[in-house]
Amino acid sequence: MIVDDPKKCLGDYVREHLPDESVLKLISQIISIDTMNETTLELKDDGKVKGSAGNPTEVALLVLNHELGFDYEDIRNRTRGRSSVGEQAEYLGEGKLYGFSSARKMMSWAVPLDDGRYRIYTKGAQEVVLSRCKRYVDTSGITKDLTPQDVEEFMTHSNIYARRGMRTLALAYGDLPAGTDLEMISKSIKNSDGTFAFQVETDLVAVCLVGIEDPLRPDVPDAIEKCYGAGIDVRMVTGDNPSTAVSIAYQAGILRDFHFKEGTTERVASNLKENVLMTGEVFRQKVKPAKTNENGEVLKSEFDQSEFDKIWPFLRVLARSSPEGKLHGEIVGSCKFSRHSEENSFST
Repeated sequence: MIVDDPKKCLGDYVREHLPDESVLKLISQIISIDTMNETTLELKDDGKVKGSAGNPTEVALLVLNHELGFDYEDIRNRTRGRSSVGEQAEYLGEGKLYGFSSARKMMSWAVPLDDGRYRIYTKGAQEVVLSRCKRYVDTSGITKDLTPQDVEEFMTHSNIYARRGMRTLALAYGDLPAGTDLEMISKSIKNSDGTFAFQVETDLVAVCLVGIEDPLRPDVPDAIEKCYGAGIDVRMVTGDNPSTAVSIAYQAGILRDFHFKEGTTERVASNLKENVLMTGEVFRQKVKPAKTNENGEVLKSEFDQSEFDKIWPFLRVLARSSPEGKLHGEIVGSCKFSRHSEENSFST
């Protein structure tokens, strides 16, 4: 669902097209419980939002929750293992937060239920969360097995959001049996950085995708143009997925028409010339490849200057980068930047 009518808020649009109250309530629970206390909304006397604080992504989710007609503070405060105030405050230690990190690309909050079981609420990068889901909730509130075709449909919608410059999150939940070890580590499922995942985050039920628009400030394209005019080459390093990163970079003017393959009209990731776009992981693998000795032991990675020289003149967008990758001391400290002009970089 994408709302193109500026007179209509997303919450009203969702309610019109998703009338099942149980699904709306579930979405609200995920948003309200699986966001940090530091993220808040400030409301006017008439109930409209007048301000906010905290993480911008979570603020956007709380706004959606508010438009759907739910009170996130009331839901938090009534949830055992989540509330730090009122009657439920003494039970806060029964819940568990699995905080967001660049390694995990997801955040979860497990809370106890009245019957001794636990429920875990999750949000995060769509490709990560969906890979942990075995079922999904349909628009009627019915839980069904998640097939490869269903995943493909989810990802199709995610790509639609990304092409419009939106950041996409997946929302999910999972029910855990009584006595679940909340600290148990999976023996097979891994996080994005190769570490093993928490077991409780590996058998989830997909609920929905959310596309969050973070429009550029009006002065950004002009600032980029002035940089180029002054001989300053601008590159973009971001944690966004490649499609979203390309859309934003093109809007900003970091990517130009000549960065795309000749004969193409859509300014999307798949139409970029070679090495213009990379993910942080692929970039690191190329310039600091992992090596092993004859015994299979991992050796210290060495910076490959020749491989870097092949990539750097062309590279404009580095997507899915971790905070460590954005300021990677080993790579930056080892680089000897080649002298290539923008014109030479793309001459064919």
